[in-house]
Amino acid sequence: MKRLFSLAAALLLVPAVAVADDFFVQLTGPGNAQGFASLRTGSGTVSYGIVTNGIGTITGARIRQGNATFANLDASSSSGAAAGSAATGANLAAISADPEGFTLQVDGSNGSVSGPLELADEGDGGDPGPTPTPGTIALTESEVFTTEFEGNATLTVTRTGGSSGEVAVQYATTPGTATAGDDYTPVSGTITFADGDSAPKTILVPIEDDDVEEGPETLTVTLSSPTGGATLGTPAAAEITIGESDAPCIEDAVTLCLEEDRFEVRTLWRTNLPSSGEGMAVELTDDTGYFWFFDDANVEMVVKVLDACVDPFNRFWVFAGGLTNVEVQLVVRDTVADVVKTYENPIDTPFQPIQDTQAFATCP
Repeated sequence: MKRLFSLAAALLLVPAVAVADDFFVQLTGPGNAQGFASLRTGSGTVSYGIVTNGIGTITGARIRQGNATFANLDASSSSGAAAGSAATGANLAAISADPEGFTLQVDGSNGSVSGPLELADEGDGGDPGPTPTPGTIALTESEVFTTEFEGNATLTVTRTGGSSGEVAVQYATTPGTATAGDDYTPVSGTITFADGDSAPKTILVPIEDDDVEEGPETLTVTLSSPTGGATLGTPAAAEITIGESDAPCIEDAVTLCLEEDRFEVRTLWRTNLPSSGEGMAVELTDDTGYFWFFDDANVEMVVKVLDACVDPFNRFWVFAGGLTNVEVQLVVRDTVADVVKTYENPIDTPFQPIQDTQAFATCP
């Protein structure tokens, strides 16, 4: 049997019923229309999953006996998959007793496909090919730090665990302590992944640079309403913290203030569990500090900012080293020049040393 690799949606997992038989249908139709279906009958209903390739949007599905409709199925049209139960009262036990003569017909915007019913455990019909997996949609981090100077907060949306069929998810911003229209531009919309597409997508939230001294402010971006059989993963929401571009460095539990408090240094981390958070900061000297993520006895990374504002360098340098393979975002802000540098270490990757001798051309 020819396996179908470009499929629109996943077969349903059907709960057991009192009297049930599983049937398999290999669907064929005009042109390139083809697909397969898995059905379970019993208790006057039929539970089913239908996957098609080449007929566009599904508009209806029915079990037929000869030219007569035996049972109408409740077909979906959003992703090319149908799911549900037959009309109540249909004598579906007749299918279990004698499937010969019964046909599944699926109508779509580009035509129709059909095929005879047969018990799924008979012959090659018992192998419907690979099970389609629409995947899980989530954000890559639950916390994002940005500043007014950067202009945008960037969030990444991923599709993992499968890429069968077109799927989509809604996103929208909600204010925290930040004010929509003054501190940021509210955004909302739809992120869409095509069939076979698992490339990360980006959400940009415009950040406003005002003249008001108000300290860090927050807003949240939330994913919702996945379609196409996809599920919503975690994190499904991210809190964005907006720091003032011209604010002085204020040392706290998650912030290092280095090089005579000129440079603000913060970290964000994420594991593949998933879990995420801000690194906890510990100052060692005026230009050096370290961060821990999970336990204060477990140092994850060390960072220093050096003044090399002499010829021929005329730069501030940033050096960092890590004892970790989790995802890390290191954000260094020059509070005098309103310049931000961001360094990232990918998840499940040994931390690569940072030796940036071109970091800040902001002397003196």
